[in-house]
Amino acid sequence: MMRLFRKRPAAEAGRRLYAACVSQARTPSLYAELATPDTVEGRFEHYSLHVILVMDRLVRQGEEAAEVSQGLFDAYVRALDDALREMGVGDLSVGKKMRRIGEALYGRLRNYEAAFTAEEGS
Repeated sequence: MMRLFRKRPAAEAGRRLYAACVSQARTPSLYAELATPDTVEGRFEHYSLHVILVMDRLVRQGEEAAEVSQGLFDAYVRALDDALREMGVGDLSVGKKMRRIGEALYGRLRNYEAAFTAEEGS
């Protein structure tokens, strides 16, 4: 039997990596030691940091790893969308909120990338 829609290995690996990032980001000591509030915003910061660090590492490891990085990013964005819906954000507002979240995430990506580049140069 031929399957019309096959699972992409990179997408599946990205989902598993996202689950690992979430698990690590939920470590209670991170919140205590870094004085991060256990709020939606605080969790966003921790999840984003973990995902960005793993993505950065992956894109530096070649084409296949970069595909896994994209799978991780896709899983992250999907989880954010799902979380908004679970919090009761209406369908008409999800797009606007996701846009703001995307802008926040890309801002962090740029800042972290600048820091990584500066660290490599020193």
